[in-house]
Amino acid sequence: MNPSLVSQPSRSSESLPHPIHRYRNGQPYRTARGRQAPRKPVEDLYSALAVIDLRHETPTPARFHRLIQRELKIRGYTAGTVSDYLAAMRSLLRWFGGQPHELDREYVKDYLEYLVDAGHSTSDIAVQLSAIRAIFDKLCFLDITLGLATPRQPRRRVVVLSREEVRRLLQATPSTRDTLLLGLMYATGMRVSEVCRVQKRDFDFDRNQIFIRQGKGRADRHIQLPQCYRALLQSVCSPLAADGYLFPSESASDHRQNRHLSPRTVQRTMQRACRVAGIQKHATPHSLRHAFATHSFEDGCDIRRIQAVLGHVNLETTTIYVKVAKGRTDMPSPLDRLVGQPPATPAPTESVVDKPVGRLTLHSRPDPDPSSNDIQFTLEIIRPGQPVSAPRHFLTGIRAQQSRPGYVTIQLPPIEQWKPELAKLPKAQADRIHEAGFYEMLSARITAHVLSRYPRE
Repeated sequence: MNPSLVSQPSRSSESLPHPIHRYRNGQPYRTARGRQAPRKPVEDLYSALAVIDLRHETPTPARFHRLIQRELKIRGYTAGTVSDYLAAMRSLLRWFGGQPHELDREYVKDYLEYLVDAGHSTSDIAVQLSAIRAIFDKLCFLDITLGLATPRQPRRRVVVLSREEVRRLLQATPSTRDTLLLGLMYATGMRVSEVCRVQKRDFDFDRNQIFIRQGKGRADRHIQLPQCYRALLQSVCSPLAADGYLFPSESASDHRQNRHLSPRTVQRTMQRACRVAGIQKHATPHSLRHAFATHSFEDGCDIRRIQAVLGHVNLETTTIYVKVAKGRTDMPSPLDRLVGQPPATPAPTESVVDKPVGRLTLHSRPDPDPSSNDIQFTLEIIRPGQPVSAPRHFLTGIRAQQSRPGYVTIQLPPIEQWKPELAKLPKAQADRIHEAGFYEMLSARITAHVLSRYPRE
């Protein structure tokens, strides 16, 4: 036999000790290679995930505009948001005068300073900054707005028309269309964009409801159909197609079919009616929405129902109408007492202490989701006059977040979520929970709790 054909044990197998640990398939464990192990190359996620990699590409403004417009549409941004963001981007590039890839944070700061010096409002600057942040940071991963805070909005009191001013306003409209247009906004609290887009199919005359399709925040809701306009609406909707707009466009230059009235036309209609009615306040179509909410609260409607009708996500947005309600200022003037003028009879006010809800306890915990900064709250209620051992009722679903140091936003669940638990309470106690005073107290308690227990640097 050829000795070269005889299998000889390898040196490596003789030098290796007998394996102690084996894999499930019987093979011995492989020796760890440590730092000598091969590593995968580091991937450039910016290039892979960016809509257009401005670190390595030099697109023309036209191509950059086209790619950003397509991406915003794909991601589901509304047509209005796409239009506003693209207009802000064009304004920035026109001011800059260079190519998109040449922008950096200092140029953005100079542009924002230019907007402030030019007299732009804080809301307009906030939209401009949001557009730059979405396009260059979120879509292109440039981080050129990192550290730039959105400017704070001034806290202005809303303009609320009195009932007499609303009556004069509706009488000053020159046509039935204008009367119905402004009257619907006051009767239902619809936004100007919503009343322009309402169609025949959105009216349910059997249930006396109007369906608001994809309102602000892409949320649907139902509102009450005003009875005084029921017959008029039926006659106006009768000849329309199912998808026909209640207020179609009357522009002679627009040859597209089935277009609705533009919000700008509604603004001009409102300005003309205010001028004819002799209203001196700076009233806009949105002032009719303010008037609806304020007058409804003054008439005794609970704040949660107003929140649902207006389509507000946060209750804090709705409580601004509580602060401008007439009952808050109906108090005798000391000057009237001094000069002997009989003061106006003040409206009866109710104290929070006069109608207690019961013994309240707040329980909180951070959201279990590590990616969320929310704090979850549960409100424990014991009926007034009951011992500590009495049955407890729990209202869940309350969430709070400290969006920036010292500023707490609170989000309450829909009132339908609390209905089963509120049904167990006496009617007077359940009605008290629906009042604005209770939510003001709850908001103050939650805010103080968050700031003391969960401070943010």
